[in-house]
Amino acid sequence: MTNRAKRLTTEVGFPISCIGVTLGNEIVLGGGGGPGRSGVKNKLTVYSIDSAGLELKMVSEAVLSSEEDAPTCLAVHPGEKVVISSINACKDAIQKGNNSNCRVFELAKKSIVARDKAAKTICSASDFDYQKCIAIDALGKLVACGSTDGTLAVVQYPSLRQVFPYVEAADEVNDVDFSASGKWLAVATDNELKVVSTKDGSLVQNIDGPHTASGQPAVFRFAKFGASKKSKLKNGTELKSVLYTVLNTKSRKLAYIAMWDTKQWSRIATRPVCQSAITTFALSHSGRLLAVASASLQIVICDAHTLKVLMRIPAAHSFAITALAFDRDDKYLISGSADETCQVFRLPETWPTALDGVVDLVMANVQAVVIVIVLLMAILAALVLHS
Repeated sequence: MTNRAKRLTTEVGFPISCIGVTLGNEIVLGGGGGPGRSGVKNKLTVYSIDSAGLELKMVSEAVLSSEEDAPTCLAVHPGEKVVISSINACKDAIQKGNNSNCRVFELAKKSIVARDKAAKTICSASDFDYQKCIAIDALGKLVACGSTDGTLAVVQYPSLRQVFPYVEAADEVNDVDFSASGKWLAVATDNELKVVSTKDGSLVQNIDGPHTASGQPAVFRFAKFGASKKSKLKNGTELKSVLYTVLNTKSRKLAYIAMWDTKQWSRIATRPVCQSAITTFALSHSGRLLAVASASLQIVICDAHTLKVLMRIPAAHSFAITALAFDRDDKYLISGSADETCQVFRLPETWPTALDGVVDLVMANVQAVVIVIVLLMAILAALVLHS
């Protein structure tokens, strides 16, 4: 289960904070050094994957203002060649309440063009606050934005007009995600998971006091609705009716993924996946695979039906892993890091079975196995001589 994916490492020249994948399977990277840092530019870049040589080729890039912040999160529109990203304005503009941070970029063949229209999705007047997460519904009509100041904003696309007034959370918003129908929005903070109506922001469900299956206190780090419209779990629950939540224990020594049935609002399963806190989380477009990265720089890929660990990739980066994304065909997993590199992992066409796990264990301990076999043969020979 370890490190079977062939990888490509590409130096991009800036710390990566967010990743998206277009309909044409091009990779969009956002990040940079932030305001006023010489030598580290703020950028949005688009790369294509050369599947034959597993190479990344730059398609286009936009060098952004050095007086403003770097892109902190982005989402790719499901039907247009458009990326929506959050970029804080300069400090003076923020303090004056003029932080039009939510911005729209068109992806042309060889360029990235910013549209004139932008929106303010953060209430705070502090330049320390920023938009932490973003999601677009399946129809591409709604954009949800969650910020470190506890602001949840939902705006229409392409007008960027607010659907309903800001929703204030008790803590910074860690993650947001739309249900398959687009009628619900999951909002995760450390101590609370809210599901609200996308029509008016009214509360549909609230889950607080996050904990592991054994009762150990935890925090909600991510929340994603299941993506598959056809697949079902063994108990008959449709995958599109599942909500996945990442639980980091407060000790940060263990991390879990939990599955929830959104019809009964009951927990289906909770599985440990990492021995350190999870820093980023991705769900494949098919809905079949989950991927997480941990503070120990490990990437773990799981089966979305069972939460079974399919692969572990240790030492995936040399510094904090900040973003993960699957390509549209489940052929590649893309990771980004503060170490200024983008990794592309070619995923296996078939995943290991339980027997493969036994074989891996035997091969990893082949010397010990040989010694055991020699000892057994010696004992058998001694018994034969004695008889």
